Amino acid sequence: MAASFLVLTDFTPAADHALRYAAALAAPAQATLVVLHIRRETLLDPEAFTGTIRHMSEGEIAAALQERVQPLKVSATVESAVDGVEGAVADAVRRHAPALVILGKPDTETTPDELVSSTSLKLLRATRTPLLVVPVASQAPVPPHCVTIAADNSPIELKVQSAGVQVLLEQLQPHLTVTHVAEPENSDSCAQAFEAVVASGLTKGTTFRVLCHSIRHRRIAAGILLAAAETKADLLVLIARRRSFLGQLFNRSVTSQVVLHGQLPILLLPAMD
Repeated sequence: MAASFLVLTDFTPAADHALRYAAALAAPAQATLVVLHIRRETLLDPEAFTGTIRHMSEGEIAAALQERVQPLKVSATVESAVDGVEGAVADAVRRHAPALVILGKPDTETTPDELVSSTSLKLLRATRTPLLVVPVASQAPVPPHCVTIAADNSPIELKVQSAGVQVLLEQLQPHLTVTHVAEPENSDSCAQAFEAVVASGLTKGTTFRVLCHSIRHRRIAAGILLAAAETKADLLVLIARRRSFLGQLFNRSVTSQVVLHGQLPILLLPAMD
């Protein structure tokens, strides 16, 4: 059975950009799209704080969905949800078992972190399914040619839901780099992180030699984004452990900081602690 990608849309420019990215990614993977409309006030949307969001009728929503999927060159179905974002996406994940959930991210750099809803981390917690966050300003090529995987020195045991990502990487055959960010006083060796990624099976099937890139930085999140730039990544993969998106206040976890401030597509892979 062909893989599917669940793409969330609220008809904003960020969501439209993510849908185009998803379609370009689905074509070489021979995947289908499920496009799920979510009310804008439930997504990571700066206008949610201004009260300027215009509510749409059911007919307007149906027309807007068809307008967006009609030009796509891949198979796509549409759905609309009236529940909150976490419940609606969790229900769609149960029914479709997608390889990825794909979400657009608007420009939030001028919005204080404390006011930005951590939609991505909430979805990761609710579904435990790999989540691809596509910033509206991203101009990264798709499918990606260079993928950088950020990992710490801990063993990686991926959730079963990540199997689709392993298959996708095998299909796309990008150049893979494992990066490890160390604090200035610690060793910057990438060997342990590299071994953990390889042992997880994430790089299985790649035909290119997997590279290793290490960096020292006082702030881990900033170091990860710098490493992604240094390795010329088209896609950044984060190993998201439960501690990185459960019980965190004010978006201060490493995962949320990378998602909030990253300007390239970021794939969050849920892992067991």
